[in-house]
Amino acid sequence: MPLDIDGLPMRMLLSALFTFLAAHGAFVGRGVASPSMLCESAAQYAATETGVPLSILRAVTLAETGRTNQQEDRFAAWPWAVQSGNKGNWFADAPSAISYVNGLMAQGTRNIDVGCFQLNFRWHGQAFPNIETMFSPRDNALYAAQFLQRLYAETGDWRQAVGHYHSRSEPRAQAYVSRLKTLYEAHLAAAPPVRQPQVRKVAPVPSRYGLVGARGPLINLRRKGRPMIGGLQ
Repeated sequence: MPLDIDGLPMRMLLSALFTFLAAHGAFVGRGVASPSMLCESAAQYAATETGVPLSILRAVTLAETGRTNQQEDRFAAWPWAVQSGNKGNWFADAPSAISYVNGLMAQGTRNIDVGCFQLNFRWHGQAFPNIETMFSPRDNALYAAQFLQRLYAETGDWRQAVGHYHSRSEPRAQAYVSRLKTLYEAHLAAAPPVRQPQVRKVAPVPSRYGLVGARGPLINLRRKGRPMIGGLQ
């Protein structure tokens, strides 16, 4: 049955429309963003909300979903990425990605990584009301940042936290951190500086525990011969 909108105030209709579009990442700031910019914007939002260093979030989303955007001729993260069964797919839009995931779930598949930060549906899907929300760049990024916060609280070390985001297996975790460093230096370090947003809800992470901004490399200091993220002790 068609939705009856007669009698509803125009402001309510516009508000509902904007909420729907924003949840699906259609708007960033005042303009319409290309998909390749949605994960970047989401990372900035998550850094603002949680205090997780923006440089770490930018590198993680790049490692998880980065690909060369031929239209923009640059390597960038992609919000409509899906991985399952060791096969990655980068879809042109959210409806296509969501439809694909729904098809996998209809077949009984639950080991599916989705969105900017490739959250696994089997392990993290219960944190979202539906798959559409899990794909939302902002919701996806915020959950990933909160997960990184928990891992940091557990380990007391950003290097280990980032590695465990990928795997609890130490060899795989270390390989992941090395990949982040390579991607950061290749695609982010030379980019125009991006300031760490002012944190809204929690106190900023002390600078000795992580980068405050993205001006320097993700892993930029050595102490006792060991490379560290943001000068970790």
